[in-house]
Amino acid sequence: MKATPKRNPYTVGGWVTGRQFYGHVSLRHDLLQGPNNFLWLVGTRRVGKTSLLRQLDIEAGPAYIPVFWDMQGCQSSEDLSAELYYAIEEKTARFKALGFDVKTLQKTDVRDMLRTVARVAGEHKLRILLLIDEPEVLIPMAQQDKILVRRLRAALQRPANVRVILSSTKSFTRIDRLENEWETSPFLYGFTTRYLAGLTPTEASALIRQTQSARPVAASEEVVRHIQWHTNNHPYLLQWLCSQVYQENHSLRMPTEEDLMIDNMLNAMYALSYRHLSPTERHILLYLLEVNQTDAEDLASALGISGDEAGMYLYAMTSIGYTRRLESGNQVAIGNSFLRRWLLNNADVLAQGDAEVADKSVQEIAAAGHSQEAALWMQQLQSYRINLARLEAEAARHGAFPPLRLQNEIDAHQDKIRELEQRLDELGAVSEEQINT
Repeated sequence: MKATPKRNPYTVGGWVTGRQFYGHVSLRHDLLQGPNNFLWLVGTRRVGKTSLLRQLDIEAGPAYIPVFWDMQGCQSSEDLSAELYYAIEEKTARFKALGFDVKTLQKTDVRDMLRTVARVAGEHKLRILLLIDEPEVLIPMAQQDKILVRRLRAALQRPANVRVILSSTKSFTRIDRLENEWETSPFLYGFTTRYLAGLTPTEASALIRQTQSARPVAASEEVVRHIQWHTNNHPYLLQWLCSQVYQENHSLRMPTEEDLMIDNMLNAMYALSYRHLSPTERHILLYLLEVNQTDAEDLASALGISGDEAGMYLYAMTSIGYTRRLESGNQVAIGNSFLRRWLLNNADVLAQGDAEVADKSVQEIAAAGHSQEAALWMQQLQSYRINLARLEAEAARHGAFPPLRLQNEIDAHQDKIRELEQRLDELGAVSEEQINT
């Protein structure tokens, strides 16, 4: 009897959680357990921002009451209140166990709802994990009603037991430009930036092979390597390309030129992503389209900017997936094969000006993110080194033959330390002496 063909296991479009969600392990840990209570998660369209927030909702743990607040489609304060109520209502059982009826929040405004649920959680030594998706809708609201956004910011940051994670594209920086005109604290003041781009090679390989499913997909090392190269481990592009090259025998074939063609969905995605680039970022991409690859020094000379400015632009663009660092030294290139092809198809009509995001905003966000990322990796590096020293001391007590479990832990720590040292070296944010201390 002929075997029944397996269903294509790749999810293209729509958010995923659980076994279908892959990667961002370190980021997820930092978002839930890191020292910062106000975090801004920045990524392009379809990079998996909503999926990550939904996964955090699941993984939050007993110390949190997670509330997923989807602002998409909101146009007024009433809309915001209604969506926040729906989000809290999804946690009815959790609040009922605390002796609180969420129905009492009906027809109350955002500030009262947040204040009330924070108080209820605090009485039981719990915290609210507020996961906000699509906050870009606040920009047109702010243009119409500046008081509304000021009050919302205060409501988010006033309770001591609320952890807020905003997830948006870079275009959300426009809200700070509006608030600067009002001579008040910017909305994003106090938020720590975290970038969302590609998966690690190991995480991407797991997604390609669907290792978390009951029956993983067969794929040779060469096929995996080509898929990773063309996509730069971008989650949506990984799913999209794997879906294209999936075969009925539950395996993946080698991608062809035809598989790299831009469809309507990808065309719309990149058109929107291009709108979120500043004028200089657009110039950088179009320059890379001509020269194929470059470094910060050559880029600075070509664009007539300082080396530090060029380096910061490349840091921001690489962090978000518009560019990628090549294995050969400090060279960078366009982020993935699909973006390069889209740029080639549209180069004649792409404008460098009339951008939604200002160069100044990109530089400010990049500088803050660069410093914060370096501090995060340095903190993790020190933690792994301390743990490694403890493990090695324990292994020494066993003589020349420590238990396999212990040796595996040591090997894993050494691998992680090398990875963190490489990340810090690529950032160039700390000295060699600090990394090796």
